[in-house]
Amino acid sequence: MKLFNCKKFILPVAVFYCIYNIYSCAAIQSPSGGPKDNTPPILLASIPESGTINFEGGRVELMFSEYLLEKSLKNAFTLLPKTTASAEIKYEGDRVIIYFPDSLLSDQTYILSINRELKDEHNVPLSQGIQLAFSTGSRIDKSKIRGRVFYNGAASSLLWKLKDSTDHIDFYKRMPDYTIDANDDGEYEFSYLSKGDYKVVGVDKDFNGRLIDADYGTYGLPWTSYVSIDSIDIVKQSINIIVPNKPRSVKILNAQWLSNRWGRLTFDFPIEDFKNIIFVDIISDSFGIRAKTFIDSEKSNMLHYVIPDSLKYGLKTIVDIAPVYQNSHKVIDSVKIAARIPIAKDTNYISITNYKKNIVLNIDKEVIMPLNIYFSKIMDNANLDSAITLYKDSSLLEIEMIWASPMHLEILPKTNWEPVSKYSLSIIRDKISIDNNRTIEDSIKTIAISTTQYKKFGTLTGNIVTKHFEPLFVRLFSYEKENIFHDAIVNSSSFFKISKIPEGKYYLLFFYDKDGNTKYSEGHLNPYSPSEWFEFLSDTISIRNNWDMEVADIRLSN
Repeated sequence: MKLFNCKKFILPVAVFYCIYNIYSCAAIQSPSGGPKDNTPPILLASIPESGTINFEGGRVELMFSEYLLEKSLKNAFTLLPKTTASAEIKYEGDRVIIYFPDSLLSDQTYILSINRELKDEHNVPLSQGIQLAFSTGSRIDKSKIRGRVFYNGAASSLLWKLKDSTDHIDFYKRMPDYTIDANDDGEYEFSYLSKGDYKVVGVDKDFNGRLIDADYGTYGLPWTSYVSIDSIDIVKQSINIIVPNKPRSVKILNAQWLSNRWGRLTFDFPIEDFKNIIFVDIISDSFGIRAKTFIDSEKSNMLHYVIPDSLKYGLKTIVDIAPVYQNSHKVIDSVKIAARIPIAKDTNYISITNYKKNIVLNIDKEVIMPLNIYFSKIMDNANLDSAITLYKDSSLLEIEMIWASPMHLEILPKTNWEPVSKYSLSIIRDKISIDNNRTIEDSIKTIAISTTQYKKFGTLTGNIVTKHFEPLFVRLFSYEKENIFHDAIVNSSSFFKISKIPEGKYYLLFFYDKDGNTKYSEGHLNPYSPSEWFEFLSDTISIRNNWDMEVADIRLSN
């Protein structure tokens, strides 16, 4: 093993131990039974220090602010670019000694990457990833790529240095050249980069260290096709990424007949976004039928299919699902599943799955809100004309019934609900007419309904100052409720208006709807297409009921 030049490292060593002794004296431990330690470990110093040139290999000693959890070291350190032999790691409490392999290349900047797997004895991880650099040549690369990953969990950023034109296309099929964990705010930074072109991808931290599945994986891309470093000391900023909270494609798990004209498909993820573009055909030896489909009322990963006429009990069929494309990318693969019709009739009663003796109905002054009734079986061939009645006090009300799906009935009074009032809905079993099936078990089912005050909303208006993209969309995200948002288009005068916003805290996202689908598109690896340009505003916006809020002169970076 090569040794260090003693003269070269006398001063750094002396400084290192002075810092360590001062910190150690000041770091008095809490008495037993005190508050829980939530302070992340801090890297105090390295010997030699990061940025050292003419590095000949050997050992690098790292001193931390507290004792580390030994088992956390295993996956915490990576030497980049990858070497044929691995670095050796030695644990010494609050010190870690890294023995570099002997096979280091000349004139190469090596990065020792420390990710957030590194934890202290109290299982508290680093606040963010750390990169240290050592050059075997006379200079060290100092360029940086930094940005932010927007994700609802812990995120990492992956970086590939492109080798040739083929690598521009297929780079994701190999492991990344550099990785770094983002901090709790999603911020990341790759340091000590050499000249060249780079691709950046954001992923869930748990997927760091695996090859990316271009068609199924959860990942996000920046809006630039690649990042070019053309000097040894340049910073490329705002390489921002949104990582979606869903996989790129959805898999079908199974198909099952529930009766002789009704079945369901189960997927591995909610399919609300694709419900109108999924086509299901039922095939046997003698026929092919296109089924009607609808999403389950409670489980959004289930799709029900219904055919017009009943089939023979016990019949063998093929449930044929056509491939589904979105923005030219396949999100559901074509599948043919063998499924047999039940051998006997279902004799169970039909139940109301959302049945409660007392229902509180949130009402709107401008729109008649429906009372939703969900059945346990398909009811599209049932006659309910005189079976359902709605009363206010003792007065019979005129109603309209709309089948939102064969299992979902919407009941609306002809005149709007009155606020803070009592209603009663009755369902009479003997007046329900349905072919060859049992109906509800109770002879009369009564539901008490209480209405709230009319819903109250706020309004948000604003104008944009930017190099104007068209079309530019604004999305208002709920700060408190996940996946709740409101969209509006920014008009040609750079003005937008969002109405009927429930009271609460929100933040704004602006995006350039390049593909014209009115949704943010996060890009795709195969074939490569960058995301649409976007920008989050860091400040939260408080919306109050019955208030019109204006945000003037919002300045975007592009």
